[in-house]
Amino acid sequence: MKSHERKRDLLLKRGLAGCLALACVLSGLVGTAPVMAGGAQPILPGSSSLRPDAGTPIQMSSEVVTITIRQATEKDNTLLLLTPNYYGFQRLPVWYPGVAEVTADFTLKNPTSQVVSMKAWYPMANLMDAVDWNLSPSERMARIQEFEAYIDGAPSNAMVSELPNPQGAEKPALPWANFPVTIPAGKETVVQIRTKFPLQPSISGIEMTLYHVFNTAAGWAGPIGKAELIVNLPYPASTETLAGIPAGVLRVPPYYRPSQRADLPAGAVLEGNQARWTWKDLEPGGQDDLALWLIQPAQWEALKSARAAVQANAGNGQAWLDLGYAYYSLSSSGPGWPTVFGTIYLPQGIAAYKKAAVLLPERSATHAGLGLLTLELYTANGNAPPEAIQTVRDELQTARALEAQNPTIEKETGRTRWLLSALETEWTTAFPGEATATVGEAAHDARITETAPVPTPSATATRKPISSMTPIPTATIMPTSTEATGRGQSTVLLLAGCVLVLAAAGILLLSRKRKSGGPP
Repeated sequence: MKSHERKRDLLLKRGLAGCLALACVLSGLVGTAPVMAGGAQPILPGSSSLRPDAGTPIQMSSEVVTITIRQATEKDNTLLLLTPNYYGFQRLPVWYPGVAEVTADFTLKNPTSQVVSMKAWYPMANLMDAVDWNLSPSERMARIQEFEAYIDGAPSNAMVSELPNPQGAEKPALPWANFPVTIPAGKETVVQIRTKFPLQPSISGIEMTLYHVFNTAAGWAGPIGKAELIVNLPYPASTETLAGIPAGVLRVPPYYRPSQRADLPAGAVLEGNQARWTWKDLEPGGQDDLALWLIQPAQWEALKSARAAVQANAGNGQAWLDLGYAYYSLSSSGPGWPTVFGTIYLPQGIAAYKKAAVLLPERSATHAGLGLLTLELYTANGNAPPEAIQTVRDELQTARALEAQNPTIEKETGRTRWLLSALETEWTTAFPGEATATVGEAAHDARITETAPVPTPSATATRKPISSMTPIPTATIMPTSTEATGRGQSTVLLLAGCVLVLAAAGILLLSRKRKSGGPP
């Protein structure tokens, strides 16, 4: 290859990498916007306590809420009343990542000597104070459609009423199910609620949120004697599948994107596929509302399949390579944008890529993946130690040299070019002072690959470590996953696509001018 051609190709590579970074900067500008495939993301309802009429003497002696989580199906598209065209759902076979099936038993006690008749209320739409109703007009408000109420085992005739919005009279009224309850003097009555609703997905397409509002029970006389929340999951209950959302004002997607993982709410008991919490004498307030991050069932199934492939054949380097990528997909939605489960899965991904590099040292993807995950681990937190930066530099150089020697390797690994491009973009952005030198070294390595031995992790030349640097967060575009529909952000992708098209056209024009002898 002639010298000017090599320079032109290098310019093309760096130009496209810059375009990728710019495209994702556009994505980052709207990182907290409520977007989903085709439009705005609906504000979904959650689980709630029972609300009484004002000024009641009735006590809630116990509340037991059992929530069973499962993967959503096409049939679940009708669980909520909304306008699918507004959200772009009409282009998706399944609209939601998961569904919550709720059975809640509320034991109401009448401590007086008089029969008490009243109405009980249950919200059918989101009640969060953080909701911006301008993004969810009343005619498109997502509201629960499946609701049943039972009093001491007998079905009750529930109806839906529109109540004023606590955010102001100019905001849309909110739907509440309500039904009559009569409690004899000195007796207890059990009210059971059964309902279903989809879980709110995050914009990364990896997590979804389950929340339960306790403060709707604040109107009962005295505290809740015993409150219990039971969550049955479609996978093991652990830090790999569950995480907390900081306590305080309840904020869930699309209004909340975590910067770091929070601990599970205090008192969590994890056994098998179940997580549960128990409180006594609970005085419910906003600080008691509970929200959880859950991994989406389809994402867990993909990880389980990748792990099973490794367990079936631990000597299969490609299986380890695929497992490493599965971990990365669960860990990051772009450099500087870790997912909720990033701190859990990134170290496991690094271990998987290390194993792949031992079994497949000649594959560029193994080294690109190892470098990318190592850098991503510190891009999220900052202050990467010198030895980590040295590892990333060495793996990047090795991956570039291997790809230059065998450019068709992408067909064998499936993700070589993407992993290497992502690593180059993140490295260039996080460490701009190192980028020029490393690119020059890689170009030199590529020229000598036909006569020199291929670098491996054990044979890579050792360079002087640089001082610890704090990476500069940026973003790259990750491959589209058909299982992660929550990643679809049409407006952002359109803007990013325009950037890519214009940049590519400019580079192509530059190339043609050079070929025709025109000015560069």
